Amino acid sequence: MILFDPAEGAGLIAAYGSDERVPFQAWDIRFVDAVTEGQPVIYAIERVDAALRAVEVRPA
Repeated sequence: MILFDPAEGAGLIAAYGSDERVPFQAWDIRFVDAVTEGQPVIYAIERVDAALRAVEVRPA
């Protein structure tokens, strides 16, 4: 599930069964032009230093 703010071009992904929120940027969305808040997605995680971010976000 995601939270997405089109004005900011950023959002958060909340994995099922986890309290962790992973940030992502609009340019990481693949195969569709946009995603909507609450839409299930599949994504890969990139770790940079101590931070995580989602990459290759796509509809589930």
